[in-house]
This record gives sequence, C-alpha cells and structure tokens, in this order.
Amino acid sequence: MKSFSKIGFAAIGLILLPSLAGNLQQAEARRAFAAGPNGAAGAYAFRGQYGGRIGAGAVGPNRGAGFRAGQVAGPNGGSLKAGGAFGYQRGLGAFHQSGWQGQGPNGASGSGYTKNRYNAQTGQGVRSSSEQVKTPSGADYGYKGTTDYTKGQGATSVIQTDNKGTYDVNWDKGQKPVVTPVSTQTQ
Repeated sequence: MKSFSKIGFAAIGLILLPSLAGNLQQAEARRAFAAGPNGAAGAYAFRGQYGGRIGAGAVGPNRGAGFRAGQVAGPNGGSLKAGGAFGYQRGLGAFHQSGWQGQGPNGASGSGYTKNRYNAQTGQGVRSSSEQVKTPSGADYGYKGTTDYTKGQGATSVIQTDNKGTYDVNWDKGQKPVVTPVSTQTQ
C-alpha cells in the first residue's frame, strides 16, 4: 500500500482523464474522484455549446500535482483560453503556473500569466505575473511584476505599469509594505 500511495493518486487522475474527455458529446460533463488516507485524486471534463474545460489532480500530504485547461467562444465572436498547472513535494518545493488569452467581440484583447516557484531547501522563491489589455481603440493597459521572497524574511517586488510608472515594493516581515516610485528619467 505504501508504494501505491506514492504514485497511485497521480496515476489515477492521468488514467481517468482520456476516458472522461474522449467520449464527451455536446453539452456533457463527467468527473471522477477518489480519496483515501494518503490523499485524493480527481479528474473532470465538460463540453458545452460554447466550449469546454478539462482538468485532473492528485494531492497528498507529501506531494501533489494537477492541471486545468479550458476554451470558450462566445456567440458574438469573443473567445477565451485559459490553463494552469501546479506541483509540490515536501522538502523539495512547489510551483504554480497559470495563463489566459482572450479577445472580445468588439476588438479588445488581453492576456496574462502568473508563475510561482519555491525551493523548500533554500527557503527562497520567485513569483512573476503580467496582465495586458488592449482596448478597441488601441490603448494599452496592464502591468508586469516580479517578486523575490525568502521564507521568514519577507519579499521585494518590482512592478512596471503601462500607464502609472514603475515601483519597488519592500515587504519586510511584520512590517507594512514600503512602496517607492522609480524615476524613469535618465540624467
């Protein structure tokens, strides 16, 4: 039973996934779930008139992993694609990634992502994210940010916005964050 608990729950989700997604008819949903003393695993799939989504995951006290993905197309021409994945192992670290991309029926478009990696052996991690939107008239709005953090100490961030400048943020443990605008003028 111990060897099953180490890899079994991850395998259940991946084995069930093709059978859930492969036989879906229009406007149909399927899901499967199993839980035991060492964790849980599940998978789902949905398809409807305007799109679908699928995902699977297995989690336990020492390790876990999963993913999700989806796509929709609206009746007036808009569309959206999104997905993500995560994984962790006790004593080693963890990661999470997600992203999206879409277009509105009026010509607006946008995209974004989030990435986070943590090394449990060093206690350090990095998170980056971005959101960008273009209006129908062509104006750009959004930001890009990166945060470096250390367990028990705090974090530092750099946030670059399209229209409001660039900022450094110091997140010392137990203190309020200190936001410092960064000059974009060169001397």
